Amino acid sequence: MDMAFCFKLFTLLVVTPQGLSKSYHENPWRYEYRDYYYDQESNVDPPTFLARPQTFTVEVGQSVIIPCDVDNPGGKLRLIIKKVPANGGSEKLVSVGSDKVMPDPRMTVDGSRLTISHIRPRDAGTFICQFDLEPPVQLRHILDVQFAPSIKAMVPPEQHVARGKSVTLECKAHGNPEPIIQWSREASLLPSGQRNQQGHRLTLERVDRHMEGTYLCTADNGIGEPASAAMSLTVEYPPEIITQQSVVRTGEGDQVELVCVVHGRPPPNVVWTRDGRPLPDTLMDTQLHMTQQPSSGAYAANYDAHLSQNHVAHRHTLTINHVTEKDFGAYVCIAENAHGQKNAVIQMTGLPKPPHVTSSPTGGESTRYTLTWETESYYPITEFLIKYRKTHLGAWHRNGTMVIAGAWENVSRVVDSESATDVRRHSMIYTLRGLEVATDYVAVVRVRNKYGWSSESDKFSFSTKKAMAVLQSTSGARCQASASAFTLLLLPLLLTTVWEKSLAGVGDLLPAAPRPRHHTSSVLNCATREPGRAGAGPGVRSGVLSDEVLRLRLTR
Repeated sequence: MDMAFCFKLFTLLVVTPQGLSKSYHENPWRYEYRDYYYDQESNVDPPTFLARPQTFTVEVGQSVIIPCDVDNPGGKLRLIIKKVPANGGSEKLVSVGSDKVMPDPRMTVDGSRLTISHIRPRDAGTFICQFDLEPPVQLRHILDVQFAPSIKAMVPPEQHVARGKSVTLECKAHGNPEPIIQWSREASLLPSGQRNQQGHRLTLERVDRHMEGTYLCTADNGIGEPASAAMSLTVEYPPEIITQQSVVRTGEGDQVELVCVVHGRPPPNVVWTRDGRPLPDTLMDTQLHMTQQPSSGAYAANYDAHLSQNHVAHRHTLTINHVTEKDFGAYVCIAENAHGQKNAVIQMTGLPKPPHVTSSPTGGESTRYTLTWETESYYPITEFLIKYRKTHLGAWHRNGTMVIAGAWENVSRVVDSESATDVRRHSMIYTLRGLEVATDYVAVVRVRNKYGWSSESDKFSFSTKKAMAVLQSTSGARCQASASAFTLLLLPLLLTTVWEKSLAGVGDLLPAAPRPRHHTSSVLNCATREPGRAGAGPGVRSGVLSDEVLRLRLTR
């Protein structure tokens, strides 16, 4: 046995008449001081502590001195230092006198002071400086150890949630001071639109694929570096398809790419059909996204060399090389996963594109209008069709009339082969004749190539020249005043005519009276006179504006 230890043990036995407890003999590092106390000598003043109770706040890794300085330490009394852990538990003996009982090399006892170096979180607690008297003399110090936060996710790091459902992410942090937890999302804002959100939990309602990503909970208390935990959110949903073009116009010999952009979770399986029938087989390396050619065998017999597929990320492409007329049709990309199925149609055709009218809506001629339009076609335009009619205004005019939409007029012309071009974009022109002055019209245009007619253009509204309409404000008022006076003059004649017609049913009861065989015709003609001309010569234009002409004719 070590001689120094034996000497210390002997000294303790001499100083403490009752000796040490049994547990100390069995394990000297579990020193029990409850089984003994010192009998105070009647002629010796009890010791008093010079220091006052203090709270020491230190960070992990630093050092601290716990003072137990004593006034009048005389006599045989020995200073005892013990510790009550901050997280609870029984008291632990640190030292007795100058002898350290707790086997921790970071702790040293120098007289009445305890020094702890390289502080750890477990060192936090209450340190008691004590003399075992009746009653005991004590001094309590509190050691508060601050340390950087740590954080832990309380849910699995990978979350798979069906679209439309809700999910709650949760983290728990540990540190001193108590850490603050902030939620964020890698490379994006939170679904709420905020950059950060505070709290132990983050709840996402009615999730969709736009909420997918990695969510971070970060704990920070100002000590050391913040700590973070990551959780990834994957939203499972049925396939969604967007076509790059719903109609693809092409020609023989060209190369065409039909593209469907497909989203879904799990990743959908995509197949193509044409006109409701599966396409001839094509091979594709899904790892390298490279098409492969079959070498031989029965499979090669069903392989169509001018069709190929590739798939990069969400983009699925069907490539058709050396297009022929039999390739035209409705292509459908069908995507399917565990949550459902979706399809999209791409029409590949040689028909012309619906024309786009480019002429001005306001015509410069009274009875004619020049219509211009453009279209796209891989083949020459061989014919066009123009349909036009008067516009239904749907409102009463100032003269008490309403223009009702007329019947469609059709104009069809064959394009001369000499004027037909092989360019893709075609510009065309045609002049409509025999139109009414100052009248609104609507027209649609279709064009034709060797594969058939295009769809109709959007409805195009235009009008013939309306320069004479400015005279309405001057002549219209005078005409309406004359018409009103003339109507008052003819009112008795109108009443007489009605009376005669009411008596026609009793003609057999009255003697027949001779009736003059002539007609009375009264005409009031309000005409506009062009400025600078006198009389009713060529400068007078009757019937040009409907609200400037009132013609009444009564026949008896």
